[in-house]
Amino acid sequence: MIIAADRGAGYCLRAGVRPDVVVGDMDSISPSARREVERSGIPFIQHSTEKDQTDTQLALDIALDRGAGFIEMVACTGDRFDHSLANVHLLYAALKAGVDAAILDPSHRIFLVDSEAGIDGMKGALLSLLPLSLEARGVSLSGFQWPLKDAVMEVGNPYGISNRIVSEQARIHVREGVLVAVLFFPEATGGKWPVPEC
Repeated sequence: MIIAADRGAGYCLRAGVRPDVVVGDMDSISPSARREVERSGIPFIQHSTEKDQTDTQLALDIALDRGAGFIEMVACTGDRFDHSLANVHLLYAALKAGVDAAILDPSHRIFLVDSEAGIDGMKGALLSLLPLSLEARGVSLSGFQWPLKDAVMEVGNPYGISNRIVSEQARIHVREGVLVAVLFFPEATGGKWPVPEC
């Protein structure tokens, strides 16, 4: 299912993709994209601009309500850092709902780890890990240039930046807390993304 949040409808249409539903306050969708959505009969859920949720949160809520088993969020790391950070927090909302989710853009995939995750077929890729919770305890990494065993990662000490995957099978384990994982894929993958086994 493809859920377009506001201006995301225009991105879909320009790519030749028909969204299944468009949601948001419609403050950034272009008039031409809106006309095309209405003409195509795509369901259109408009909210007031005076709302507490971001448009992306509204889209995520629809995905969760409709029983999504895995969610990929694209075009979510633009020029507004506050929105980009809010979208990382939305990954946590999905995690709490028991649904794996990731933010995907042309250079990297962002996902959360609160127990275990496997990354296969990405030898040579860089991975950065930062705690989303104040602390993440029992952090162990295998298949990385700089492995860890039962380590503690905490906010304010970002030593988990730019670790390199050196094995065809890399593993992340967290006993307590939540880590944000930012995976930068190597050119050798040809832009193909494996889905981490979270």
